[in-house]
Amino acid sequence: MSEPVESRRLQLERGIWLGLAGVAALIGVTCASRGQLGSASKAPVSAASAPSPLPAPVASAAPLASGSQSAEAAEAGAGPSPQATDPTKLELTRFYGDLASLEQRKRKTSVRILWLGDSHTAADYLTGALRARLQARFGAAGPGFVRVGVKTYRHTQVRWSCDGPWRIEPAQPARRTQFDDGVFGFSGMRTFPDEAPAQAAFELRPGTAHGQLHWQVWFSLGEGASFRVSLAGVSQVVSRSSGTSEVPGAGFASLALDSAISDKLELVTLGGAQRFYGLIAEGSEPGLVLDAVGVDGARLATALAWSEASFEAAVRLRSPSLVAFAFGTNEAFDADKLDKYRSQYQAMLARVRIAAQDADCLLVGPPDANAVTGGSEPRVAEIDALQRSIADELGCGYVSQLEIMGGPGGYTRWVQKSPSLARGDRLHLTAKGYEVVANSIADRLLAAYAARSRH
Repeated sequence: MSEPVESRRLQLERGIWLGLAGVAALIGVTCASRGQLGSASKAPVSAASAPSPLPAPVASAAPLASGSQSAEAAEAGAGPSPQATDPTKLELTRFYGDLASLEQRKRKTSVRILWLGDSHTAADYLTGALRARLQARFGAAGPGFVRVGVKTYRHTQVRWSCDGPWRIEPAQPARRTQFDDGVFGFSGMRTFPDEAPAQAAFELRPGTAHGQLHWQVWFSLGEGASFRVSLAGVSQVVSRSSGTSEVPGAGFASLALDSAISDKLELVTLGGAQRFYGLIAEGSEPGLVLDAVGVDGARLATALAWSEASFEAAVRLRSPSLVAFAFGTNEAFDADKLDKYRSQYQAMLARVRIAAQDADCLLVGPPDANAVTGGSEPRVAEIDALQRSIADELGCGYVSQLEIMGGPGGYTRWVQKSPSLARGDRLHLTAKGYEVVANSIADRLLAAYAARSRH
């Protein structure tokens, strides 16, 4: 690599890590003291507030014309790009069919979305607002996937705490080469206590699930290792002799527990080698669940570095109707040739289709971002066009965040809005900005769903 290109790459990577530091400030949640539940909604954001409540959706969404957008996005200064997408052509047949069965009360299980992405996903502002919008229409069935023992974490539907010496593996979760055995399921990281004991507790926010609450704790234990789980006033010690169910091919076990919706789940590690891969929380009444799985600084290649067998086993266990891939921001600041990403998406979709062969796929392009030298980073538009092409090639839906923001220059315009919709770190949006994007995505999905229902 020539010196000018290498210098530019170092500058860009330095800018990315500055942006990630901004995300840490954005979601700014650290382990609470033992017995106290950290409130993610109190995390500081640029406007010093969490996302405002979303308006209730109308009974059905009218189809949008080609290149149209939500009124909220239009007011934000967005405008259709030259390649504006007709939202009614998001042909997610399985997903919309499952939603119809759910809405008609013919379906006995929840409809699940698995949403994989980078820091835009990790903060759960975009995915949280989208989850709330879709659950308001199709029913709230719980938060789905939740991380365990991660000290900087946010989930809109869960009050959580952690205390003690929790550590994560790998130390740099965004790495693009395999770490150890690569076993992470689809979470991209696992946690463990550096020394016992360490504690974690979880409690759902009101109205986020209905019926009985089903928990699944994903973990692995070495010889002699154990932890205590407490739920609804009942405690049990879990060890390798407890008879917990191994998830075939995943490299970890699953502990299933049921409780009332309002009950708090508490974990305390007791000693030995143990790893936690996350947990699932869902209500027994069918509705919509969105598993938000984001890794700061991640690229699609990050997910490809995880154990293929473990990833497929975890996806199979969740049985999603829709798998969304929301990457591209970090790739936009690399110096690699763009077309290398085509084969990466082909490989990733092959894994998904082995694990959930009937699931639909959705590619979500990166939002606009500013270059180190000023102005929009041109590779964002290039990656947007490439991902649109890949989605068409692989039979996936496509949503362009760049288009929602009005094309190149959108980031600067959103920073200047009052209240600001972008944070000014060149990469990330404010909570309100992510809400605007989420509402526009929801409008497009619901318009396509409505168009399908009329045929």
